[in-house]
Amino acid sequence: MPLPEFIALRKTRRADSVRHVPGCDWLGKRRLQVIGSAAYLALMLIAACTSLALQVSGQQSKSPSPAPAPRNPAASTALARKHTELQSSKIQASKINDSSYQQPVGPHSAGNGVIRAAILLDRLKFSPGEISKSYDNNLAKAIRAFQSASGFPPTGNVDPTTWAALNKDQGTKGQVAQKQVEQSTQQLQTAAPAAKQPSSSVQNGEGPGQKPAETGKFQQPAPPGSDASYPFGNDASQTTALTTYIIALEDVAGPFVPLPRVAGRDAGERLMLREARLPRLNYESPLQLLAEKFHSSPGLLLELNPGKRFNKAGEKITVPNVLTPEPAPAASVIVDGAASSVTAFDSGGKILAFYPATVGSLHDPLPVGNWTIEEVSWYPKFKYNPELFWDAEDKNPRATLPPGPKNPVGVVWIGLSKKHYGIHGTPNPSLIGVTQSHGCVRLTNWDAAELGKIVRVGTPVALKDDAPPQAQRQPPASTERSN
Repeated sequence: MPLPEFIALRKTRRADSVRHVPGCDWLGKRRLQVIGSAAYLALMLIAACTSLALQVSGQQSKSPSPAPAPRNPAASTALARKHTELQSSKIQASKINDSSYQQPVGPHSAGNGVIRAAILLDRLKFSPGEISKSYDNNLAKAIRAFQSASGFPPTGNVDPTTWAALNKDQGTKGQVAQKQVEQSTQQLQTAAPAAKQPSSSVQNGEGPGQKPAETGKFQQPAPPGSDASYPFGNDASQTTALTTYIIALEDVAGPFVPLPRVAGRDAGERLMLREARLPRLNYESPLQLLAEKFHSSPGLLLELNPGKRFNKAGEKITVPNVLTPEPAPAASVIVDGAASSVTAFDSGGKILAFYPATVGSLHDPLPVGNWTIEEVSWYPKFKYNPELFWDAEDKNPRATLPPGPKNPVGVVWIGLSKKHYGIHGTPNPSLIGVTQSHGCVRLTNWDAAELGKIVRVGTPVALKDDAPPQAQRQPPASTERSN
């Protein structure tokens, strides 16, 4: 029915309804008229909208398709570069082991070149921290330190000149003698020297001391005092960046300990109070143990060994070739707050080892000055004293956390003559140089263990910090147990 006739019919029916409703007074008629007017307006609005939509649709169907936008050369170049980066980030053992590798490594790099550079630096005692396939600040620090020691401009980028120097004499810096051995957990534990009883509590309530490690209570990825004896395959090379490792019984024996997870307000304190109830603070899995043994992230080991079982003794896996002998005894140590690093020197001022570190914070700055080492305590307990933590809201709880590699101070405490301060390991190696501490100096467990074996009581330690206050980072919003 045409719209005008429909509207006219509607008007007629509306008038009829008003006239023939029984008992309808003037008010009733007025109400029906209002209702009818509203319905009429609604119909008119619907008709207008429908007509407009049909007109627009018709115009769109008749208009030609828009021409494709011209290609953006810059966008195309960026896309091609991204594709190249993704391709180069794929891990290939043959490229990592290629001594002729010359691809530059610098910010935003990832993949084979980064892994090779990190491994070679680690072997030369310029630690990049936790080895991964991505370029980060710790790797940049290690590159700059190596370049400075080699007389090169400290750019933090691995160019052909730096590659040549990294590759030079790798064999003479090679790893410990290769052996195919089987050692029990008992033998590994007795290889560690007896821990010295500290004379006082250590920074932020750590200490007051500990017994030597109990057999089978926690794992030691690098037993203090042991020079060698990890079971590598017979085909291991002293010059390749990657090598083959046969997972030993000790690597999977455990016990492994699931650690609590805590988030939210006062997470750090609540985490420590819960961990204090555990019998030990061990690794949570064989993968964690093996990652620390080979100075790498668990993700890197997984990517190097697709389909491998890390909880199976006898499994052959590919690992970074980083188990080199520790340096000669250190004559002095410098902790540099501006560079977030620890460097050990011989008596002639030559660098023996360089380590990235977490040092102090804006609220708890590094205690600048000249100090000495007073103790080296392996696998210490951690005494939590909230009065020494400015950010602990509850000053009453106290707890003693058991020893283990996941203890807040890691595998070793190197106490300084500055009361409550020291150099120590960490349960979170990936956070070295990322978060901050409550004044102490934190290294990865493997770096702290190496330093602990080349220093002695009385070794001088200089703490300096030349960074301007505005350049210092704010205390981290992190649940890591900082000390």
